[in-house]
Amino acid sequence: MARSKKQLGPRKKTLFYVILVLFPFIVLLFIELFLRLFHYGGNLDLFITGPEEQIAHYWMCNPNIGERYFFRQNTRPAPPKDLFLKEKPENGYRIFALGGSTTAGFPYGYNLMFPRILNYRLSEIFPEHHIEVVNTAMSAVNSYTLYDFMDEILAQKPDAVLIYAGHNEFYGALGVGSLESLGRNPKLIYLYLKLQRLKIFLLVRNVIGSIQKTVNKVAAGSDNIDPSNTLMARIVAEQNIPYKSELYERGLKQFEQNMRGILEKARAQAVPIYLSELVSNIKDQAPFVSVKQDSFPTAKRAFDIGRKLLTQGDYQDARIALFLAKDLDALRFRATEEMNDIIHRLGQEYNTPVVPMQAFFEAWCEHQLIGNELILEHLHPNIKGYFVMADAFLNTLREQAAISATWDTSRLRPWEEDLTNWGLTALDTVAANLSITYLKGGWPFQPAMAHNHMLDNYHARTRLDSIALRIMVDSNYSEVVGHLDMGEYYEQQGQYDKAFLEYKAAYYIIPFELQFYEKAVRALLQQQRINEAYQILKLSFKYGSTPLTNKWMGQLLARANYFAQALPYLERAATDRVDDKEILLDLALCYEKTGQFEKAHRIRQQHGFAVVPADSSMDPKPMIYSALIKKAQDYLGEGNYQQAMPLLRQAHEIKPTLFTYKWIGLLYLHFGGLKEGVEYLEKVIEMQPDDFETYYNLCHAYIKLENKQRAGALLSAMEKLRPQFDDPQNLRELYENL
Repeated sequence: MARSKKQLGPRKKTLFYVILVLFPFIVLLFIELFLRLFHYGGNLDLFITGPEEQIAHYWMCNPNIGERYFFRQNTRPAPPKDLFLKEKPENGYRIFALGGSTTAGFPYGYNLMFPRILNYRLSEIFPEHHIEVVNTAMSAVNSYTLYDFMDEILAQKPDAVLIYAGHNEFYGALGVGSLESLGRNPKLIYLYLKLQRLKIFLLVRNVIGSIQKTVNKVAAGSDNIDPSNTLMARIVAEQNIPYKSELYERGLKQFEQNMRGILEKARAQAVPIYLSELVSNIKDQAPFVSVKQDSFPTAKRAFDIGRKLLTQGDYQDARIALFLAKDLDALRFRATEEMNDIIHRLGQEYNTPVVPMQAFFEAWCEHQLIGNELILEHLHPNIKGYFVMADAFLNTLREQAAISATWDTSRLRPWEEDLTNWGLTALDTVAANLSITYLKGGWPFQPAMAHNHMLDNYHARTRLDSIALRIMVDSNYSEVVGHLDMGEYYEQQGQYDKAFLEYKAAYYIIPFELQFYEKAVRALLQQQRINEAYQILKLSFKYGSTPLTNKWMGQLLARANYFAQALPYLERAATDRVDDKEILLDLALCYEKTGQFEKAHRIRQQHGFAVVPADSSMDPKPMIYSALIKKAQDYLGEGNYQQAMPLLRQAHEIKPTLFTYKWIGLLYLHFGGLKEGVEYLEKVIEMQPDDFETYYNLCHAYIKLENKQRAGALLSAMEKLRPQFDDPQNLRELYENL
């Protein structure tokens, strides 16, 4: 008899079908959890914890955030390493800046971004507030990226958001003409932006991207990437987007839709947005691609007419023609005036301030036509231009009574004054100019198929040139490293003033790197610029401290007789540098001056220092002088003149002696400070008229200074002291040749 098959009951059958339906989702969930367990794709949040222990209480812009938007590029842009406190203080005012390469400060380092300039200027105007201007800008991004950032930005309780964006709208990541496009359906792109939070989606995306690269490589017989191409050249898919064409209108619609979405999100949380007009070079940059479109003239024709009208002095009509030429340029690297119209329309609709950037730029350009006076090529500002941008935002913030209902106008200095004291050097200019030269050596400034040969015949003539070139060609060598190398070079030459400026530029680029402040303060102390050193030390303590910064701050405060204030710094320094005699001597002195004689006595006994009785009114200066001189002599014996110099200067301030005058003078000559050196050595021969060695060195210095009269007098004096003296430096011959 056949055995009947056992039938599933209704409940089990239902459970079976549920499991059958859910099984693919369970597998996907398992894969997602597995990928998260191994951190596939890394952290793509906009903000991450500060990477070092001392700044772990800060958020920092994620240097890997570009991977969200660029999966077809071998190299991806990154935002500046800006920090802001995880816990916003009560006196805090937090601003976020959004935009593309202009907002990111291209082609300069991060020390010349307009948000960085704005941050420093606002901090000077409102010292009672903790001002944070956080720059999230990256090259080659458009309004889709800005829209995607907004939720994470609004979660950080901003007081304002600044937006300078629009030039990248067509070719920036996900734009209608970009190589990194996903099509022209905004809903699909918004879905993509949400899905990339899933690791499994990133895996699929990256696999597809790798397959595309492989197919392109096989089809082209190579990887189809010219290594000489800039990101500007690599990101473009649609080279011709004629004025008023369907693709052009899609780009405008994309811009308005995304900007409207940003404003809606901000309005929902009552966060003010500051939009800005867009500026570009209309006077001196010819159109890149000129095509005939409907009834419009070609872009080249409009530009030629504009330039001709300009030479004839018809500036108003020239303005109309040049703006039209820019708008007709079929290569959409410069925003059209219709984008500025959208910005103003949205500003009115959402009651949002619009920064009149064009008026600010035109005020500094001949005939009020924006050109090479402020723009390096087609749209990126030069150094002056970035300060003008910051000033435009600053004035709009003031007009809107941001931060405070009243602004102390006495603190509102002209930006030109800030520029003269800014953290930048010749390296910034040389490196930026080289970058622009290279940019103009490729497409679209040169034919599309041409290899970029701009560096082929470049010959570095100076160390500055060599470092600028390395910044250009070595992806592992940045502007900040270049500044550090130049600073060390100047230190080796004894040019501490120039070294300081390089280190200052470095901490303007990355304000939280404490070693940059250490180097800057060391260079200032070598020049005895005590007040400046103190101010920079104060700035550095915003981000933490090091044994050296603690030591120097304690010493400077003790020198100024602020013994109680110096103690915490010296105590921390002594904990980290247990064998540093200078710290221990200063610490013992501060203990004595604050009545803590037992602690001072213990230090002096443990380290063999002269013991000062607890009730003694003995002046500590002779003891400190002796310690300084002994340490300086040790350094001199080792040939370590850089370490000896500041000790000698400190000793000289306590007690000027023949020894300090002589050695300070000799070291000044050694480091190239001829004028300073002769002042000290003249005092030596006044105090000791038979010091032949000093006569000889002083004479040599005056010959270098081309002071023949004084050099001759010294030669005569030496002849009287030693009629047949040896002359290893050939002073007689050098003197005769003056």
